[in-house]
Amino acid sequence: MRSTLALEVGDSESLARVGAEVAVAGFFRDQRPLRGGAGLADWRLCGWLSSLLLASRASGEIGEAVLATTHGRLRAPRLLLMGLGSRARFGADVHRAAVAASLHRLLDLGAGSAAIDLPPPSGEENEDALATGIVDGACDALDARSARLLLRVVAPPGSASRMRNALERAAAARPRGATSLRMVRTPAAGANPPAAAAVPRAPLA
Repeated sequence: MRSTLALEVGDSESLARVGAEVAVAGFFRDQRPLRGGAGLADWRLCGWLSSLLLASRASGEIGEAVLATTHGRLRAPRLLLMGLGSRARFGADVHRAAVAASLHRLLDLGAGSAAIDLPPPSGEENEDALATGIVDGACDALDARSARLLLRVVAPPGSASRMRNALERAAAARPRGATSLRMVRTPAAGANPPAAAAVPRAPLA
């Protein structure tokens, strides 16, 4: 069983502007108003997620997932919202598990590409912590499946280059498993897309 994960970071992009089959964002049970990718998506969808919260049809608990069509208000035609539980308890392990749960949902949907905008672990608001959770969580899901996925990571404003470098470090540090990791660089306007470059992986102990 073999899977391939291609990672890409777009320059100056928000979740609403990233091209993918599914956009993924997370929301906490105890953070209102909604922030980050979920807050942006809620605004673009005219308060749709807020209305679910007010009607107690969604809460943000861990394991909760909400799927919606975006009707052209996001570039991705579908939106997957993942419950993240308590903000204070959203540590590195919970962040990694949230990424893995998101990937399992994406694979169940048959998605070949996704844009992901999840907050970093609490107390570790830096690109390396975010990248490690994304790479490890994605590989946790893909190692158990046979699939190919292009994952476009939404970086905080002004941090695309740092996020790309952090993903490369996280990918290189990940022990070899059943998932092949590749980094894809976003081409300049009018340029032909480059071939995806393989990321060196740490050897097995």
